[in-house]
Amino acid sequence: MRRRPDLTASRHHYQGQGFWVLKEPVGLQYFRFHDEEYFILNMLDGHVSLQQIKDGFEQRFAPQKITFGDLQQFIGMLHRSGLVISNSPGQGKSLRERGRTKKNKELLGKMSNVFAVRFRGIDPEKILNRMLPIFGWIFTVPALIFFIGLLIAASLLLATQYQTVYAKLPTFHQFFAADRWIILAATMAIVKVIHEFGHGLSCKKFGGECHEIGFMLLVFTPCLYCNVSDSWMLPNKWKRIWIGAGGIYVEMILASIAAFVWFFSQQGTTINDLCLNMMFLNVISTVLVNGNPLLRFDGYYILMDYLEIPNLRQKSTEVLKRWFQETCLGLELQDDPFLPQRNRFMFGMFTIASVIYRWVVVFSIAWFVMQVLEPYGLQALGRMLAVVGFSGLIAQPVIQTWKFVRTPGRLSKVKRGPLLTSLAIAGAIIAAVCYIPLPHHIDAAFEIRPSRAGAVYAGTVGRVVETVPVGTRITQGQPIAVLENPELQIRLADLQGEERFASVQLANLKRRAQEDATIVAQLETQEEMLHSIRSLRAKTQEEIDRLTIKAKQDGFVLPPPERPSNDPGDGRLPGWTGTPLQERNRGALLTADDMICEIGAPDAFEAVLIIDQGDRQLVREEQLVDLKLDSLRLHTFHGSIEEISKNPMAAASTSMSSQTGGDLQTEIDPKTGQVRPRSVSYQARVPIDTTDMILRPGYRGAAKVHVDPMSLGQRLWRVIIKTFNFDF
Repeated sequence: MRRRPDLTASRHHYQGQGFWVLKEPVGLQYFRFHDEEYFILNMLDGHVSLQQIKDGFEQRFAPQKITFGDLQQFIGMLHRSGLVISNSPGQGKSLRERGRTKKNKELLGKMSNVFAVRFRGIDPEKILNRMLPIFGWIFTVPALIFFIGLLIAASLLLATQYQTVYAKLPTFHQFFAADRWIILAATMAIVKVIHEFGHGLSCKKFGGECHEIGFMLLVFTPCLYCNVSDSWMLPNKWKRIWIGAGGIYVEMILASIAAFVWFFSQQGTTINDLCLNMMFLNVISTVLVNGNPLLRFDGYYILMDYLEIPNLRQKSTEVLKRWFQETCLGLELQDDPFLPQRNRFMFGMFTIASVIYRWVVVFSIAWFVMQVLEPYGLQALGRMLAVVGFSGLIAQPVIQTWKFVRTPGRLSKVKRGPLLTSLAIAGAIIAAVCYIPLPHHIDAAFEIRPSRAGAVYAGTVGRVVETVPVGTRITQGQPIAVLENPELQIRLADLQGEERFASVQLANLKRRAQEDATIVAQLETQEEMLHSIRSLRAKTQEEIDRLTIKAKQDGFVLPPPERPSNDPGDGRLPGWTGTPLQERNRGALLTADDMICEIGAPDAFEAVLIIDQGDRQLVREEQLVDLKLDSLRLHTFHGSIEEISKNPMAAASTSMSSQTGGDLQTEIDPKTGQVRPRSVSYQARVPIDTTDMILRPGYRGAAKVHVDPMSLGQRLWRVIIKTFNFDF
């Protein structure tokens, strides 16, 4: 055996200890060795014997000793890693088998993570060398300070103008509509290409090399990836951290600039849409994926370099696996000197958190894909992708368990006592999760309204002439509003003229009938015509009388939900906004279904809760409710549900809308222009005791409805079935 002559090495220090980092230039693989291991590797020149290596090692690192078995095992590892070359015949077959095994592992890795599939590409060294003089200044300390300030300024702008920002944001289905898929995919591809060049340029800036940039499908969107593993050859850990954060750094620069352009540009323009896409994709990818150390992306490598613990994930997983085998299976394992000796609990928790977060990410991606595809009837495709994604998460632990069981003699070493104890504890935990009910509540938005208030509708078509002011005390039968309808007035005048004409004709026919008996038939026809005209006149008069809208109960006049501004966008003038009681709406045209006001008692109030259809089956009458007003967050008042509506809501109050700062997710009904909940919702009434507080109609807040106790397993299953539709 002899060492490969093309290997390069660099001296590093991790947590105060010296190590050698080797670079294998053909496969772009990197290895870390202790001084003792590096000494043995350098002694392999093709002629030295094991005895000579043993003597040299014990002389160089006295009083340490090494056995021939340890030497053979270590040299075998070097050979399998491709760091040494054997002069023995018959090496081709083993090399081919090793290559086939490596390809199979790569294929299994791609299949286990369908949301991030990589394909090898080109060597970008020449491209990066040309770009470095132009963009290298971005990776300097002054530039870093400037762009951090820009990011803070953009964040403050969006935070201080929250209401304006929220009003400009589209709904979920508007943002991910089919006609925006191409521009979203293009924006994501561009952002990720720039992201990867951020890694490559930072690596070149700090003295590293970049020999691979390839094609990648990230959540089925084509983009690039950049291999900057050469940063491991840099002794300075802060340079390695900067290289690892280079992509995130560039994305935050783009997001900061896009925030300013989006906020100050005209809504609906192409540049406005592009900047919104860029902000969304950059922030989401950084927070949930790239910047999160629980996934093997940029955040993981940044944490690994900061802690100076190479292969953090593998070591954490091995720590947890060894603890499980020793504690739960009773296996007796030899100490591994290369594993962390301190804070093993934290390493184990890191592995558990990583596994849980991977499930959360795959679950979120599957939910997102299904929500996007659902409006177009492609739920089957979304389910198929979800099954493939979850299969990748399940396959790896199943394969590892199968290998563990298939290892000869492994099961015979498992001790029955620890195994049975572990199974009993696991069974008890599963039973507790599935069957022990725990207190449960659901959240709901609510609005304060007068108790038992009666809604007053226009009931007919007309223009507003006069209304009573809000807060006016009225009695039953007192006029509330007066409308006018010129068409009815014209029709009434026409009918009155026809009635007079028909009456004159009838009188003439009666006089003629005294002289001519043949006119009797005409007389009967004329009487029927006059009766019909009088009936039409009476009905028209009733319609005109209904233009004066009167109260049906005693109480105070309360404003109805306001109608928001709704520009048709097709050249037509927009309709009236606000409420019909407002002075500016004099002359506004009302339809029969338009609410004019509500009439209720001034000192009796109730909270009207908005219950989502997904929670409707859990809510019933007489359940306790905790309520907090937005204007009194430190005070909690209580009540119980008195009544639940049987029909879903057709419209919601503007003040409760998320577009005006409320907690209810709403949208504008394109047919009526009214605000309505995005999902099917029901109302629930909760009477409120107002003895110790002063309330006004329109106050809003958040409520907790204490429903029946539910186990953790039932809650998890509810989340799953609410997210995915299992009707195949």
